[in-house]
Amino acid sequence: MHTFASSEGTTVTRIRHSLTAAATAVLLAPGVATASTTDSPNDAQLLLLLDSSGSMEDPDAEGEPKIDAAKAAVGTLVDGLNPDQQVGVRLFGGSVPLDEPREDKCADSELVVPIGSGNTDAMRDAVEAYQPLGETPIAYALQQAADDLGEEGNRTILLVSDGIATCDPDPCEVAEELTADGFDLVVHTVGLGVDQETRDQLECVADVAGGTYYDADDTDTLTTALTRISTRAFRPFQLSGEPVTGTVDPAQAPVLDVGRYVDEVGEEPLSYRVRRTLSQSTLHVSGTLRPDDDTGMSALNLVLETPDGRSCDLSAFAVWTAGSGDTFGSGSVNGVPASYRECGDVDELVLRVEQQSGARLAGQTIEIVVHEEPAPQDPAALPDADARPEWQDLAPGEPTASVVGGTSFNDPPTLEPGATYTSDIVPGEVLVFAVPVGWGQHLQALVDVPVPEEGVAQIIGTAGKVLDVGIVGPDRGDAVAHTADVPDLSGRTNLSAREGGRVAETSYVVQWRNRENASPADGADRAGEHFVVVSLVSDDQSSVPVPFSLVTEVLGEVDGEPTYLEAGEQPAAATQEARSSSEAGTDQSDDESSAEADPTEDASAAAPAEDGDARLLTLIWVLAGLGLVVALVGGYLLVRGRRFST
Repeated sequence: MHTFASSEGTTVTRIRHSLTAAATAVLLAPGVATASTTDSPNDAQLLLLLDSSGSMEDPDAEGEPKIDAAKAAVGTLVDGLNPDQQVGVRLFGGSVPLDEPREDKCADSELVVPIGSGNTDAMRDAVEAYQPLGETPIAYALQQAADDLGEEGNRTILLVSDGIATCDPDPCEVAEELTADGFDLVVHTVGLGVDQETRDQLECVADVAGGTYYDADDTDTLTTALTRISTRAFRPFQLSGEPVTGTVDPAQAPVLDVGRYVDEVGEEPLSYRVRRTLSQSTLHVSGTLRPDDDTGMSALNLVLETPDGRSCDLSAFAVWTAGSGDTFGSGSVNGVPASYRECGDVDELVLRVEQQSGARLAGQTIEIVVHEEPAPQDPAALPDADARPEWQDLAPGEPTASVVGGTSFNDPPTLEPGATYTSDIVPGEVLVFAVPVGWGQHLQALVDVPVPEEGVAQIIGTAGKVLDVGIVGPDRGDAVAHTADVPDLSGRTNLSAREGGRVAETSYVVQWRNRENASPADGADRAGEHFVVVSLVSDDQSSVPVPFSLVTEVLGEVDGEPTYLEAGEQPAAATQEARSSSEAGTDQSDDESSAEADPTEDASAAAPAEDGDARLLTLIWVLAGLGLVVALVGGYLLVRGRRFST
């Protein structure tokens, strides 16, 4: 919600879309361990932990030895590695024959390629020499692998095995011990042609170690699994930017120019001064959080004001976490003459970041992004704010590529409109994809989960799985126009173990004037990359990935692109006169109505919405302990979404 004042002090309230943890997705359960917000891809290390036991000689689904499938898949993975990436290879069960003493066989694990960069030739040689031989000492190999990786940075073990552990201790217990200290260690597992008992054990290892379990039957499926896991291991997990420290006193606040910054949310509201360099420009400011521990259902306000305290814009957004659930929340605010003249005239605006009552976000990293957009030569000549576009038929086609979604707005893969991509998502995960959208255009996105195969169907059938999709604008504001008018199609659905599920959303048409007049389309007020955000809400901790296809389409001709003012130029005279006339009319209207209405009426009318949100958030916190939070939060956000699009 936005509250801003006229030049005479009359308070006007408008509604602002904000991206919550379920406006694109509410993540209601633990499931995916996330790296610290201070980690970067340069900190990442990946260790391939490969089964070299005698059973790897057995045939795979294609009738070829499993060891050949493993060699081919690992070879493809190695070929796709960046030379700077830190990778190593450890084998287990490959040095001690089966007729040797058991204590020797159960300590059979060798680091054949130490973790490092630029070692792809050594890895290829190791894979070529890789042969099946002995027992399956998974627990011992995990302990050694953790020692190889050390205790610093974002560390990933990728375990591939075709059979259950044949040596004590239980590898699931060992994996839990290795990750119990909170270090950034994740263990992903791949079962190559395994039986149910082995699958259960490998799933358990992934579950307790914050990883993902993949089934593979042959070279192709194993290659897909290894590629997706390695991509996840090396993509950035962090909110990034120049470190700044906000202050309680706005006069002492740091100055933010155009760029990306990171700070920690304070117990008290923190302020930042956002510098304007162009007259009448729009200052777009966003805040994004990805909590690294359990903050429950917490909410944050972004407030943009003039230095004398007149409010230009306000955005409130919620962030849900539970256990190690992977989630984020984002909101954006604008400083633009269309909201209040001085918001576009002053050299600096003040950004205030504050927790809502009951929030537990203090100490969490917030990423603040500032973008300055020049003023158009003649805003009045630009197309009006657009109504919600009608949904156009869209369905998945033949897949053109497989893609791994990003973990934030900083690392999404860019999709080609009209192309169909395959991917997968782990319960509790948020994935981000980017699509370029021009002026006068809008974006449609459709996510389809096919009829689940047996392993996935079992997971979906035993626990609630809610699939969500949302669309976010270039400045990280909610751009969703909703598909409520399309039968049997919406942005959220309960997955079915028998039928899968399908979700879809459309954005508003991108127009400059979407930022005016309290438009619900203000998240789509600038051309550029729009973000499709996919999530899978779950009330269990399954690590089994759910496959899906994603197709997007950009509709409409490029139109309505503003011609921006050059430095020193002034807006069209007609625009200035219209603004002056509008202000005069506002003053007259205020004078005429003052005798009939309390001047605080508008302000007090806004309060119930904020209080109502707070009461609902409090109710959610209370009912969370009763196990009712999945249904309640979904209902809360649906109601809140309707009110925010009024």
